[in-house]
Amino acid sequence: MQYENAKDILPASLLEEVQKYAEGKVIYIPKRSKREGWGEASGYREKLNKRNSAILNRYSAGTSIMEIAEEFFLSPETIKKIVYGKKVSLPEYSPSVYSAGQYSNAGLGEEWVRICLESMGVEVPDSDRYFLSELVRMPLRLIDEDDEYADDPDESDFRDVPLIILFEDRRFHVICHRDYLLILRKEKKNAHYAFIFARKEEYEYYLKNFGKQFQR
Repeated sequence: MQYENAKDILPASLLEEVQKYAEGKVIYIPKRSKREGWGEASGYREKLNKRNSAILNRYSAGTSIMEIAEEFFLSPETIKKIVYGKKVSLPEYSPSVYSAGQYSNAGLGEEWVRICLESMGVEVPDSDRYFLSELVRMPLRLIDEDDEYADDPDESDFRDVPLIILFEDRRFHVICHRDYLLILRKEKKNAHYAFIFARKEEYEYYLKNFGKQFQR
């Protein structure tokens, strides 16, 4: 064991107090008792660990993020943090279905949507009020938008980007890329990829009537 001179590591006032009791002696100062971590004394930490293990098992067995969120009464974002933690490296972002699909497959669709909306200066819907689906393929006939909102948009201005949709008052509205929706309709496309924000009060209705029918 390597010894250190107390005067090199203790404040002068404390050294004077120690010298009163052990001047010239070699003493051993034990480590403080290990403090219990947060939640350990109450057992709550153990319950959380068991819950998180169950969530990881459900995900490993193929249960979707949304299904796990419903089962454990947690937000999808919380489930993703438990499942992915700090190990997830974000795919490269681009305004395309391919990039959105990579994010969605990693359980990070809301991150792609956030980047996309912020890059366009569009406000991101409040996560306390809305659930966000992962990338789905939805019928365009369900989107309640007037085709008169744009003049003949130039198709070269668009790539194959997902639509971002708001489900509110039991209706689907486009948050951005309205011109692209017009192009898709003029091309007589029946369906296209989209992320859908559903208001929490209407989430069960959305899931029952639409969410589980949309193609992933």
